[in-house]
Formats: sequence, C-alpha cells, structure tokens
Amino acid sequence: MTIRTLRTSPRFVSVVPAIFVLTLSLFRPAMTAAAENRPAPSVSFRLLDGARLDLRSLCRRGPVLIDFWATWCKPCLQSLPEVRQLDEKFGPRGLTVIGVSIDGPRNFARVRPFITKLRLGYPVALDEDGSLQRDFKITAIPTAVLIDTAGVIQWVRSGYRPGEGSELAARIEALLGPPAEKTE
Repeated sequence: MTIRTLRTSPRFVSVVPAIFVLTLSLFRPAMTAAAENRPAPSVSFRLLDGARLDLRSLCRRGPVLIDFWATWCKPCLQSLPEVRQLDEKFGPRGLTVIGVSIDGPRNFARVRPFITKLRLGYPVALDEDGSLQRDFKITAIPTAVLIDTAGVIQWVRSGYRPGEGSELAARIEALLGPPAEKTE
C-alpha cells in the first residue's frame, strides 16, 4: 500500500482523528494544571450593554468565575445551565460570574437572544478580537476559570462532563467559606 492510498483509505481517515483526540485528552490535565496557581491576567470585560468590568476590581469583592463559551458549541449549551445555577446559589454570597462569548462577528447578533433563551442572569462579555482567549490561554470551550480574591487562578475546567459541577461548587464553597448563619 502506498502512502497516497493509505491517506485516502477510509480506515486511515477514521483512525487519525481518533488518535488526535486521544492524544489531546492525555495532555489535557497538564495543560489545565499549568494555568492554575498563577496570577490571572489583568483584563477588563466589555459587556453586551457596552459597560466595562475590571477583573481586579471584581476580585476585591469576592471570587470570580469566568466561563468561556459560544452559541454554536453543544457542550457549552449543556454546561451553561449549571453555571447559571452556580451564579444563583453563590452570587448572593459574593461570587461574581462572567460569561465570555467567543462567537465571531457573524454570530454576535445571536448572543443576546441565546442568553435570554437560557435565562442567564450574569453579565456576558464578547471576546471580539480573541484577546481574552489569548490572555487566559483558552484552547477549548467551554472553559471555566475560577479566580480567588487575590487574583490567583485556583481552578480551570476545560470541556464539560455532566456531574462535574459538584467539584466546581465545592471549590467555590471553599473560597467563599461557610455561609453566614441567619439571625432571627
């Protein structure tokens, strides 16, 4: 069998992508761990309404969860309701959630209806030029980045696996501390 025949054979064409994905999954933990326990980049987010949020200022108020996603991403569609629940549960205790849409210019008009449909109550920024992805070294979506009050990245979740939200919730809980007791 020649190289040309091998490259076009159906078996070769179906095996190569599988090997590529497997290789990436083997190195994913190392890529994710590299960003943890390092200072988060000093960035500001331009929200859909035009307002700007500064990450350093947000960190002074409490932990920050940044969730990178796109409207066309199926795993993102599965993870966003979980992120919404984290915002609803921990927002009152000091967690700030910011969504970052990495949709390109062709899809910017789809972002606002997408947010409304999913009832996302937290601010959403557009990464119009890809600078936020570069600054945070985002290589896959969805990716969630948890940052503590000192501005240090504490955890990065790349991709989405159902049920993994409980680990993220536990990490947020650890950063926030125990809930305040209600007084009567």
